[in-house]
Amino acid sequence: MNYWIDLFTGTTWDEFQKAGASISGFRPRMRKTVQGIQPGDILLCYLTGVMHWVGALEVVGQSDDKTRIWKDTEFPSRLKVKPLVMLSPSNGVPMKELQGKVCFYRTQADSGKFKGFVRGSPSIFKAKEDGDLILRLLRDAERSPVFKEV
Repeated sequence: MNYWIDLFTGTTWDEFQKAGASISGFRPRMRKTVQGIQPGDILLCYLTGVMHWVGALEVVGQSDDKTRIWKDTEFPSRLKVKPLVMLSPSNGVPMKELQGKVCFYRTQADSGKFKGFVRGSPSIFKAKEDGDLILRLLRDAERSPVFKEV
C-alpha cells in the first residue's frame, strides 16, 4: 500500500463531495502515474490555499467514468475511491502542524514550497511514515473536531 497526495481547491473539494465522493480525477498528463496507483493505495487530500489536509480516500480501482464532476476542469484520469475520512476545511489538519515531523517539511525554510511536494498530484509519498502520520491526524480530527478559521 502506498500513500499519494491528491490536491484540491475549496471549489473542487466541494464539487467532489457533492458528486458522491466516489471518483477522484487528475489532469490528462498524469494518466501514466494514475495507472500506477493500485487498489488499496490511499489518497491523502490536501486543500491548497487554506493549506489543510481534509481527507483520506482508499483507491478501489481505475475508472472510465466520464461524468462531469468539476465545473472548470474535466480531470479525465480517474480513480474509483472509497472515503475513509472527509473533513470540512475548517476542521482539517493544518500543514503547519507537520513542521519537523515529515520529510517534505523539516524546517520553516520548507514552508510554502514543501520541497515541491504539493505542486502536483498525484505524487507518491517518499516516506510511508509521513502518510501514516497524516492519516492518523485526519482520523483524530474526525473524532475530535476543532474549528480553525480558514
